[in-house]
Amino acid sequence: MIQNNDAPGGEGEGHGPGITAIGPVMPERKIREWALVLQSSELWHAVRYTPAGWVLLVRDEDYDFAATSIDRYEAENRDWPPRRPRERPRHPPSIVAGVAFAALALFFFLVTGPASGGGRLFQRGASVADLVVGPEPWRAITALTLHADSAHVIGNVISGTVFASAVQRRLGPGGTALAVVASGAIGNLANAIWHHSLGHHHASIGASTAVFGAIGLLAATQLMLDRAHDKDSGEKRHLLQLVAPLVGGLSLLGALGASPRADLGAHAFGLLSGAAIGAVAGLSLRKQPARSRPLAQVAMGAVATGLVLGAWQLALRA
Repeated sequence: MIQNNDAPGGEGEGHGPGITAIGPVMPERKIREWALVLQSSELWHAVRYTPAGWVLLVRDEDYDFAATSIDRYEAENRDWPPRRPRERPRHPPSIVAGVAFAALALFFFLVTGPASGGGRLFQRGASVADLVVGPEPWRAITALTLHADSAHVIGNVISGTVFASAVQRRLGPGGTALAVVASGAIGNLANAIWHHSLGHHHASIGASTAVFGAIGLLAATQLMLDRAHDKDSGEKRHLLQLVAPLVGGLSLLGALGASPRADLGAHAFGLLSGAAIGAVAGLSLRKQPARSRPLAQVAMGAVATGLVLGAWQLALRA
């Protein structure tokens, strides 16, 4: 308790009975809130700083009413502003994404080697625009497993594992594998159609199209889940908040996918295809509660694996 005679009409601060201190509290913002509470009740008060923190001085006869008003204010605003509930992952952590991309690295180091060697697999599997659009569409998938050099494959393995692992928490390991492969293949196909329409002789390799597909999946599912939360809670978001996930995806495209050697078209189409697939997947996430469906996850993972192995079978037989 701090006492002085700084009452209305006083000429400075002295010492004596009549004044009671409420506090101390930190930070200053809190004592200012309490002062507004008393101001609304037209109670005399004064804000002071002490070595122990900020205090609110009131007259002795007003202490009970002031303390009750402040307690009521704190009780009414205990949960304000309401905290946005954290997303509860629909699927437990899984090592599937890490294992899949590690297999991609082993495929490079043990089987294909760098592109400079000009091996048969690069001749049969690269995403050549005229061939993808024409008689060999499977190249859109096989090209995802080929890399120019060790730095190329390691970069894709690290980034792909990070983003695909995040998508796994929403789509599950099997669903993520299928969505990432599909977005990479569609991205390569769209890129081939684009270059073919321009009359360019274009060829590309690398899993980065699928990596950017994973980024698009992550951004689009985040956007759809945010909209579902807003609908349930009645919240309204600003335009920037709504497009923030997509802006983040485009920022990563600029930061990671626009180097001089990068195929910017493949990265952009991978991001767009991932976003499209993610929007469709996000709609299903909004409508269905989280369920454990291991058989469905295994089936989707098998389909993703079958697409890659089947594409290589066709490539080697062509």
